[in-house]
Amino acid sequence: MGNVKEIDVKIDSEGRMCLPPAIRRQLGKHPTLKKTEEGYLLISSKQNDFLEEFRKLITSKHRRTGKPTLASPEEMKSIWDPTKRQSG
Repeated sequence: MGNVKEIDVKIDSEGRMCLPPAIRRQLGKHPTLKKTEEGYLLISSKQNDFLEEFRKLITSKHRRTGKPTLASPEEMKSIWDPTKRQSG
């Protein structure tokens, strides 16, 4: 899709735009549709969606089930002492 400046797209009966795979990859998962004086402009998703993803992560319900098992002091020390490490 090299130097293509403009492309015609189809809109299906559900109102979805059908974009070629190469363009979808360039746009990313959450592109922005911006209204301009000439019409609409589709802008690729920003790389700094990190904060949005981080907010989702910290506000989501945890998935842990059951009760965690705590490591004994000896197990914790073995992490730092290579002679006491257990082979897995």
